Amino acid sequence: MKRLIERSRSVGEVLRWVTQNPGKVSASHYPIALHKLGQLLQQQPGPPVGAGDGRGPAGQVLEQPEFHALCQAIVSGCAKFDNFSIVNCLYAAAALGLPGESPLVRVLEDESRSRLGRFNQKDVSMVFSSEANNKALEAIFSSQLFYENRQERFIRSMAEWLPRKAENLTPYTMALIAKYVARHRLREPRLLDTIASFLLKRGEQLDSKVIQKLVFPFSRMNYRPSNHGELFPKLEAILEQKAGSSPLATVNILMSMFQLSHFPQTVLHQVFSPGFITNVMSSPYALIVRRYLSLLDAAVELEFHEYSGPRLDPRYRVLMFEHALTADEANRKYSYKGLVAEALRQLVGEECYRQDEVLPPGYCTDFLLWINRSGTVLPLSRVPAASRAPPATSPVTMSLRSSVLALTSDLQDFAPFAPEMPSSPPGPRESGRAGRVVLSVNDKWHYCQNSDILVGSRAMRDRHLRLLGYCLVQLPYTELEKVSGIEEAKHYLRQKL
Repeated sequence: MKRLIERSRSVGEVLRWVTQNPGKVSASHYPIALHKLGQLLQQQPGPPVGAGDGRGPAGQVLEQPEFHALCQAIVSGCAKFDNFSIVNCLYAAAALGLPGESPLVRVLEDESRSRLGRFNQKDVSMVFSSEANNKALEAIFSSQLFYENRQERFIRSMAEWLPRKAENLTPYTMALIAKYVARHRLREPRLLDTIASFLLKRGEQLDSKVIQKLVFPFSRMNYRPSNHGELFPKLEAILEQKAGSSPLATVNILMSMFQLSHFPQTVLHQVFSPGFITNVMSSPYALIVRRYLSLLDAAVELEFHEYSGPRLDPRYRVLMFEHALTADEANRKYSYKGLVAEALRQLVGEECYRQDEVLPPGYCTDFLLWINRSGTVLPLSRVPAASRAPPATSPVTMSLRSSVLALTSDLQDFAPFAPEMPSSPPGPRESGRAGRVVLSVNDKWHYCQNSDILVGSRAMRDRHLRLLGYCLVQLPYTELEKVSGIEEAKHYLRQKL
């Protein structure tokens, strides 16, 4: 039966073999039939596989009674299938393009979910070694089964499989893998190095929009690939040629490289040139590019002192972010920031800190405090106005260099904090000798999965705040999850400060 299905030359032939010979069809034949249908449909003109709207061959096949009979046979018998057949059927259904709400997919996912504890690595890795192709791999990431199992057997299996198969994948498929890895903060060196090798070999053939997708996981995971000595110079050469073709992609790639502390000088000459800026300002994505360029310009000032080329005109500078990050807002109910805020309010009083303050060049801070050299937390009303950071709502008009010089001057008399925080009000001399302190609540999503390494954007933020003269006090979730109640939280903060 397997040979008959694999040798079929038409969709109708596949469906006839399976539906007219139920006694000779075993569990292992169903995924083979689904995969064969997908292959045959890809060879026919018309809407893409899974369109299911009655137009063209794909839609017509999915509406055929024989196809529904095939699906019903799988639904009826899947509880008796072995693990490999279950996984392979789901994989094949994803490759075929069946919608997630279809009865077949729902039943397969329910059955798979109930067996998660019984799946072994072989069940999943066999699928990769025997069935994987571009179309199937693209579809697999929408499956709830593999989403739930990503950190365990699925990612380990893919990490073993991908290096051997990468040369046969399309750039689009590799970009989807990169997107998946970045979205779930998977710092798996074998996957990341395979993406980097793919990029090194094919980079010159790719447009900037695809390159930015392949580069993003490295900065997201704060990971320099093993071939970065070759890859980064090649990316610079590619960007020199393609910088103007897609300005947004260009600045995204630059941002990724900056987060990894790599500064391509020649490309910076281009993106800060009048021609590039003029082109950007007339585009529909002008604001987002201005934000990126403003942050890149600030990074040059803080970290790339040997750069002597053109810089961003001050009139184009804006804050990178104007408020708390979307991810932090979405995950607020899972954050420890609320606990810290209440403990801080009781410990020092509301007048002694600011929450969610945005500091130039546009970094949102969890809590901002001023502490003088004797260890006293200062009420913000007592801090000299000239020493305060610009409010989040004001435009960034002053030079970052001036900001750095001002902060450096203020910190000349900086001294270590006292072990306890006095409650007495500061004297007039003390109030002018503060160090600016940022309390950083690092929740779980600020780190790579199952790691103590901060994601690249967070790491660069911390780097820059320190270079601007702020004292960062890190509050990692691994410590906060051990704190029980407000009194313990107050004691924890007192020790940290």
